[in-house]
Amino acid sequence: MRILSNQVKKYNGKKVALAGWVQTVRDVGSLVFIIMRDRAGLLQLICKGEAAETARKLSLESSIEVTGIAKVDEKIKLGGVEIQVETLVLVAGSLPKLPVDIAGKTETNFEHRFDHRVIDLRREEPQAIFAVQSTLCNAFREILNKDGFTEIHTPKIIATGTEGGTSLFPVKYFEKQAYLAQSPQFYKQMLVGSGFERVFEIAPVFRAEEHNTPWHLNEYVSLDFEMGFVRDELQVIKQSEKVLKYMLKKVIEKNEKQLKLFNINLKIPKKIPVLKYWDLPKIFESIGKEFAPMSDLSRDHEATLCTYASEKFDSEFVFVNNYPIELRPAYTQPHTKKKYSRGFDLLFSGVEIVSGGQRVHDPAVLEKQLTAKGFNPADFEFYLETFRYGMPPHGGQAFGLERLTARLLKLNNVREATFFPRDRNRVTP
Repeated sequence: MRILSNQVKKYNGKKVALAGWVQTVRDVGSLVFIIMRDRAGLLQLICKGEAAETARKLSLESSIEVTGIAKVDEKIKLGGVEIQVETLVLVAGSLPKLPVDIAGKTETNFEHRFDHRVIDLRREEPQAIFAVQSTLCNAFREILNKDGFTEIHTPKIIATGTEGGTSLFPVKYFEKQAYLAQSPQFYKQMLVGSGFERVFEIAPVFRAEEHNTPWHLNEYVSLDFEMGFVRDELQVIKQSEKVLKYMLKKVIEKNEKQLKLFNINLKIPKKIPVLKYWDLPKIFESIGKEFAPMSDLSRDHEATLCTYASEKFDSEFVFVNNYPIELRPAYTQPHTKKKYSRGFDLLFSGVEIVSGGQRVHDPAVLEKQLTAKGFNPADFEFYLETFRYGMPPHGGQAFGLERLTARLLKLNNVREATFFPRDRNRVTP
């Protein structure tokens, strides 16, 4: 039975079977050393005799199967273990010239790596990135299941946009015009009103925005939840903070190796501060910056607030609550303080990673706000119907998975936290 590279220590002195890819081959006369990679990590193989003859013919990134005796010795640099190979079988050969450098000995052009993404993903860094990302997704699902949320799956082909504007990808849907979903927002709310009360979804969303920045994608994974019978947006913020802390806790527990690779000392904040939007001009003034009341936050503003929160509250995370109502979608609950809303964002390391808030549950207010945003309420009848039959106060939020991953690991570009990025110029591979 095949074992993985990180299990070899359990089998000291015993015969084992392994399989993986050839990362390096080093010929030192009668012996040939192979560094083999599998999904668990790297392992040194020592070949002699017939196995050495086979090893000398291997091209890098060929896949192989081996049997041999496991040897544990702390003096061995690569994990303190090695395999003294008895049989070596070539499973599938690789072309001799690789399109990207897997071993990291030379620098490969950033865009070129994405042209050959499948090969590029074999490197240690991407493997580590997506191990962390997998933990984040699993933790999001675990904590919400524990808190009584139901996982849902909503349509990605829709009749109209939830955010409006021109950021919609049109789809020819038989004889009709349809669009790719910008968000599961309407369906989350409708399912809260249908009696599920608490729902969540992990799924792709699509934004036809012509950005070309290190932090925007045209298709990304959104981690959404929505909850009914809330008092206000502060209850949603509390749940969002709970979910985030659980996700960070699981990454610390499960991804020590990956965090070390990126030199990340991940800390869970004791309490994430909540700043009110109407206080921002004074906050910026106190640190020698300017911020015009009711204006939107720029990337520089967000970075400044994260630095402020880190220094004042010892938190790299900061909620900004009560955005101006004109800056939020039509479904956002207005605040009793005129011109403001019960909508919030969560900023981390200079970037917005969460958007959320309390939603409008009164159909008359919702129709009024849709009209004010330039929509025809009649186009949203499938959505509005739910609100006429006892829709409770509710709210929710959405994490951008790739952004969260990228900021946790201090990556320079969100595309590095995306298996196959879809941006302004790329639709392959």
